[in-house]
Amino acid sequence: MKQFRKKLPLSLKIVISFFILGVILLTFLFILIIPNIKKKDYESAIYQTEKIVLLTRQEIKLVVEYFRRYGKSETNIHKMDISNKLEKIKLEKKYNKKYNNFYADLKNISDNYICNIRLNNNLIFKNSNVTKSYSTDIFQKNKWIIKSAVNYETICPHRKYYLYKTKIENNNVYLTCDSNFKLNSFNIEADVKKTVQKGFELTQNIHDGKIYLIWIKKGINNMDISFDNLENKNNKNFCVSNISSIKIPKTGELKVKDVFDVDNIKTFEHKLKKQDALTWVSRIYEDENEKFFLILTSFKKDFENSLNNSFFNILPISIIALIISICLGFLLFRRWIKSIEKLSLTARNICNGNLSLRSNIKGDDDIGVLGVAFDTMLNTLEDNIKQLDLKVENRTKELTQSLNEKETLLKEIHHRVKNNLAMTINFIKFQKYKVDENSTKQMLTQIENRVYTMELLHRKLYESKDLNFINIQKYISELVSDITKSFDDKNIDISLDIDMFSMNIEYAMPCGLIINEALTNSYKYAFENKIEKQIKISFKVENSKNCTLIIWDNGKGLPKDFDFNSAKTLGLRLIYSISKNQLLADFNYEYNKGAQYIIKFKIIEN
Repeated sequence: MKQFRKKLPLSLKIVISFFILGVILLTFLFILIIPNIKKKDYESAIYQTEKIVLLTRQEIKLVVEYFRRYGKSETNIHKMDISNKLEKIKLEKKYNKKYNNFYADLKNISDNYICNIRLNNNLIFKNSNVTKSYSTDIFQKNKWIIKSAVNYETICPHRKYYLYKTKIENNNVYLTCDSNFKLNSFNIEADVKKTVQKGFELTQNIHDGKIYLIWIKKGINNMDISFDNLENKNNKNFCVSNISSIKIPKTGELKVKDVFDVDNIKTFEHKLKKQDALTWVSRIYEDENEKFFLILTSFKKDFENSLNNSFFNILPISIIALIISICLGFLLFRRWIKSIEKLSLTARNICNGNLSLRSNIKGDDDIGVLGVAFDTMLNTLEDNIKQLDLKVENRTKELTQSLNEKETLLKEIHHRVKNNLAMTINFIKFQKYKVDENSTKQMLTQIENRVYTMELLHRKLYESKDLNFINIQKYISELVSDITKSFDDKNIDISLDIDMFSMNIEYAMPCGLIINEALTNSYKYAFENKIEKQIKISFKVENSKNCTLIIWDNGKGLPKDFDFNSAKTLGLRLIYSISKNQLLADFNYEYNKGAQYIIKFKIIEN
């Protein structure tokens, strides 16, 4: 790709540059203008939707108020008509000896007013639209009472029946009438549905939201939950109108209390199905038992998608302007392109190592002055490079000699430290043979092992080609082998699982000291009356940085809630101190059928 760009002619590069510049300018234009246009359109759409909700609410409120009043008046008229007809039958029955239309008049009431009529305990006229019957005990003489057609508590509008009882001569007449009394009576939900659909059609060009009507019962115990989580058996707490397109309100994070507390109209921004949504809640009416709301919910993205047309209206004009700008720019700069291409060709050859090439561009204009200055600069550069190469060669020889001297000196230091530590170990061994007390011998053995850990490290460094790094696998294997020889117990099975890894001396020495102290502690204290004795040492390295050292034995372990800071033995305190202070490690001890130390640390490169 880079070679392809280098081979492009300068004229094409300039055209591409103008194109990119034009695209940047257009992008900058869109960033400034399009969001402002979208913001205004978005606010306008929100305002328009809110106006439609208010208008629909007002229309529904008028329809509901009208039918509630009209329905109550019409119901009273029907009850009065039925009562008058029954009184007329009573009078005819009492004073007109020729009256023989008793059953016909009762049937006329049953057919015209949707009523079941019982004479004493016998059902004499049944209307197919009356599906519920009631015990005669609940009827009250010459008084209309209303009863629900369902046997459970519900807030949804449902069928109700008016019950009436009267006495004609010696017969009790029981009427069970539909609350509407007439088949062609008013239907409030149908009229409200027309109003809601009309309002919804006005917003369909803006969004695809859901609009619905809902009754919410007063006195719900817990309103700080969503409608999805509210217990609503038989619609006892809330009811979505049958004219709505949904059965359960989809309000997302909105709580029942948020909707219930709205007095007039309120807009909520919330999450619905993990998306940003808007919900308009408008209260239509309130009575002693319930509140009636109009709710419209829509996703924000519906509003935003309807506003993208402004971008596509501006895009064609912007593209035409971009093309014209590129053509004009190319015409203006064409005169200088040839000279610039020659300078570019010369520069590429210089980069490839041909320092003797020159552009030879002359002239009094800016490009001519640039060509002369460029050639002069190349002459100076060529001379400076020759002098610099000579200085670098001499300096390299000096640094090589100095480095060899320092490596020799460092190797000699490791050799002397190793010899001094080895001599110290021999002094300790010599002193140990002269001491008879067992505790003093053990203490000298511990000191000997600790010094040996450091001596072994310097010995390996002296033998290594790299004076700062040591093969940790060989180091730990040889260290464990020599520590084991310093104890009399030869029945301990020691297994090693060490990664092959070259480790810096700053981390290798603390690891060796920790292993020495842990092994010594296991040999001395772990195995009391234990037949099968095992010790496992694991050292793993991930990504050349993350190290994990695990030391385990199947001995008796440490006491529960053991505090390493207050340990009586120096070895355990050293394990904890070296891990925390030198390795900066995460130190964990756990009982896993024996003592187990887990030390995790990270190698930080200087």
